[in-house]
Amino acid sequence: MNSKHFQIQIIIRLLLITVGLAFLLFYIFEDLNYIRLFFIVIFILSVLIELFYYINRTNKDTKNFLEAILHNDFTLKYSADKKGKSFKKLYDSFNQVNQKFIEASQREANEYQYLSVLVQQLEIGVLSYDDKERIHLANKALKQLLGKDELITLNSIKTISSTLYDSILQLKIGQNELLKVTINGKEFQLSIKASIFKLRGTKYTLVSIHDIHTELDNNEMLAWQKLIRVLTHEIMNSVAPITSLSATLNHFVNQSRISGQDLTEAQLQSLHEGLDAIQHRSGGLMAFTEAYRSLTRVPLPQIKPVEGQLYFQRIASLFKPTLAQSNIQFHMELPKETFTLHIDPDLMEQALINLLKNAKEAVEANTGTIRLVVKQPTLIEEKSGGFQISIMDNGGGIPQEIQENIFIPFYTTKSNGSGVGLSLVKQIVQAHKGEINFSVDGSKRTTEFRIKLAGSV
Repeated sequence: MNSKHFQIQIIIRLLLITVGLAFLLFYIFEDLNYIRLFFIVIFILSVLIELFYYINRTNKDTKNFLEAILHNDFTLKYSADKKGKSFKKLYDSFNQVNQKFIEASQREANEYQYLSVLVQQLEIGVLSYDDKERIHLANKALKQLLGKDELITLNSIKTISSTLYDSILQLKIGQNELLKVTINGKEFQLSIKASIFKLRGTKYTLVSIHDIHTELDNNEMLAWQKLIRVLTHEIMNSVAPITSLSATLNHFVNQSRISGQDLTEAQLQSLHEGLDAIQHRSGGLMAFTEAYRSLTRVPLPQIKPVEGQLYFQRIASLFKPTLAQSNIQFHMELPKETFTLHIDPDLMEQALINLLKNAKEAVEANTGTIRLVVKQPTLIEEKSGGFQISIMDNGGGIPQEIQENIFIPFYTTKSNGSGVGLSLVKQIVQAHKGEINFSVDGSKRTTEFRIKLAGSV
């Protein structure tokens, strides 16, 4: 609106009214003339009526313009024809504002269409619903997964899979959950994650649903390939010399049988040494096989609350005596406040002792240092009571070339190692629905293993 132009129009009309009132007073008190008074009164009333009409017309147009904006109606065009030049600039301003809104709406529509196409092209199922469980967005991947073309409310998902429905409602924001469900008679491995956002004052929950069956199959195949390579390597290391040695010994016996002569003293000695070597190597192969059996028979954890201070003091009491002769320093840092762990105490103790034993073997006598640190829950983890256990050593660090293999079953760089320890530790931690990772500081020549567990499983 051209406010300056509007003000000038009002001032002109007020001046006309003021002049009319001046003449009215003059002809009442100075020169009484009823005819002139009549026309002056008519003039003043006309100007007042015109002023009222002018202001009212402006306010009405402004009101209609604002109501159109409130209802997202930007199609109205304002024309000053037959309304006077005083309204031209006002209506031009209205039309310019409308044009700006139209351009903004077009941009918003284009962006929405772009995002809509992008979401529809995703291979991950995407779902958005409000507090009343009304679905506002369900992309093509989700509909194909559920085998349904129309999804109006979450109840539509409940009719397909109550397990998936319950998981969506119970899913914590930012938490990733793995779920096995049966949909239309077919089993799926799903990874689901949720986040919350607000749009125009309404809260929405955005859920991503990903079928990870293929990825799991690929990872499983890679794991099997790695395992088969290690098993093949270990078995061949034992079978090859046994086969060669047994062939040599068999040759001695056959030669003696053919010639009808007894074995010489040297041949008997070779036979004795060969059989002893075969027995020893076969025993090693049996021990390797038994280690494999123990790895595949880890029991499910029996979770219960454990008083943290006493639990770690007991582990320290078990571990410290093994360091007495090597003069390796051991330090333990626990939270000052009493804290509770939700774990299987026996299984977790086995995992921690394995890590401490590895740290002891990595460090050198007299200069070695091992630290066990239990961190209190962070603000983010407080609700679930999560905690972190760290075991650090200054044993020089894990070489870069073997870091990616340390959790592979039976992979070991130790001459007398089975390669089961770290694999067993990882299996125990994962059974607790936790995670284990490590970091190496090359400059300080240190290694740190971190176990992160939730407060309850």
